[in-house]
Amino acid sequence: MIVQADILKVFLYLGAALSTGIASLSAGYGEGFAAAHTARAMMRQPNANNNLTRTMLISQAIVESGAIFALVISMLLLFGGFTSRETDWAKAFSLLGAGLAIGLGCTGPNFGSGYSAGMAIDGIARNPSKSGRITANMLIGQAITESGTIFSLVISLLLLYTVPAQMEDPTLMKIIVKSCAYLTAGLVIGIGTFGPGAGIGYVAGKANISISKHSKDQGLITRTMFLGAAVSESTAIYALVVAFLLIFVS
Repeated sequence: MIVQADILKVFLYLGAALSTGIASLSAGYGEGFAAAHTARAMMRQPNANNNLTRTMLISQAIVESGAIFALVISMLLLFGGFTSRETDWAKAFSLLGAGLAIGLGCTGPNFGSGYSAGMAIDGIARNPSKSGRITANMLIGQAITESGTIFSLVISLLLLYTVPAQMEDPTLMKIIVKSCAYLTAGLVIGIGTFGPGAGIGYVAGKANISISKHSKDQGLITRTMFLGAAVSESTAIYALVVAFLLIFVS
C-alpha cells in the first residue's frame, strides 16, 4: 500500500497550500480590522497618535503569529524530506491533516484576536488616560484567544512526526481507518477551535470597551472576562482530546 512519490507530493502541496492560505486569510482580516479602527480612532484622538499606532502594531504582531505558525508547517511539508522514504496512504493523509489542522485552527483565534484589538483601540480613543489598562487587558485576551492556535500547532506537529511512514502489518481496512483518523484529527482541532477563538476574542473586545467606560470596575470586568473565556475555551479542549484519541487510539 505504498504511495507513489508524485501522488505523495499532491498531498504535501495541498497541505502546505491550505495551511498558509487559510491562516493568512483570517490573519489578514484580523490585522486589517485593527488597522481600520486605528485610522478611525486617530480622527477622534489625534494627540494619541503614537499610542494608538503602538497598540495597533503590538496587536497585529500577535494576530500574525497564527500565520507564521502555518508558514512553518507549510515549509516543513514542502522541505521536510517526507518524499525521501517509502510512505503508505495513512501517512499521506496525516500530512494533509497537518495542513488542515493549523490552517483551520488559526481562523477563529485570528478573527477573535483582531476584534479584541479593534475594540481596545476604540477604548483608547474613548479614554486615552486608561490606555495602559486597556492595552494590558487586550494582551491578556489575545493570549487566551490564541491558545486554540497552539492546540492546532501541536496536533499538526504530531501528525507530521509521530505517524510512522509505514504501519506494521497493514491491511486495506486498517489503512482506510487510519487514513480517516489522521485526516479527521486535523479537521476536529481546526473546526473545534473556531468558535472558542472567535468567542473569546469577542468577550475580550467587549471587556476592553467596558474598561474604557467604567475603569473603576476593571477588576469585575476582567474576572468576568476570564470566567467567560474559560467556559468557552473548554470546547477547544474537547476538540484537542478527540484529536489525540484519533491519532493515538484509533
